[in-house]
Amino acid sequence: MNGPGKGIRRISAIGASSILVVVAFIALLSGHAGASPARQDATPATYSCDTASPMATPGMDHGAMTGMDAASPMAGMDMAMEFDQLYIDMMIPHHQSIIALAEAALPHLTDERLEAIAYTIIDVQGVEVEELRDYRQQFYGSAEPMMMDEHMMGMMMDAMPNMGSMEDMMTQMDPEAQVAAFCAAGDPDLAFINLIIPHHEMAITASEIALTQATHQEIKDFAQKVINDQQREIDELTQIYSELSGDATPSS
Repeated sequence: MNGPGKGIRRISAIGASSILVVVAFIALLSGHAGASPARQDATPATYSCDTASPMATPGMDHGAMTGMDAASPMAGMDMAMEFDQLYIDMMIPHHQSIIALAEAALPHLTDERLEAIAYTIIDVQGVEVEELRDYRQQFYGSAEPMMMDEHMMGMMMDAMPNMGSMEDMMTQMDPEAQVAAFCAAGDPDLAFINLIIPHHEMAITASEIALTQATHQEIKDFAQKVINDQQREIDELTQIYSELSGDATPSS
């Protein structure tokens, strides 16, 4: 039947569907009312002070951090690796450790500016980890970075000097050590700043070397972005630290 009755029923059906869509949209907005965009997009945290080990010794338990032991076929192996691969294999766990710190810190931070920085670290560096994994797949045939043992750390220190001792590097790349250090501190806001700044400084040092040593332009471009973004955050964190503590320079 093509008469008016069928046309009315069709319009009514369309109208009902539209109402359902509007109702669902209103409900969605109500559920997110008052939440910032960063909070809406944040993924569930996998690190927290509730699960942090108070006995964690930053940088010492190399096997726990890397999943390798002395019997591993990679341990002690003399590998010739391009700088770009070493940079990628360092930056992936380095980013992952600071994301872990930001996740654990968020429920404890009281300064809204620090909360915003923590969300930015989770969002931006999470994307960058995937970008690095894509480059590694494209350039070296695997998205998975080499597991870290002392031999690999030594190669990285040779390729990227002036980043501190091996112990410093292990600590910076160890998510459990970063979380444990934060959770053991008395003032969460100041602890967050004191941990983030040296972590960023190490990434900047490695990235400045990458600007001249990297082979692929994509890695040089990535390194420049790391320098720009993390130096901007260091400047902001230094200012916040001065306001919160009355001291001009954060402790490291």
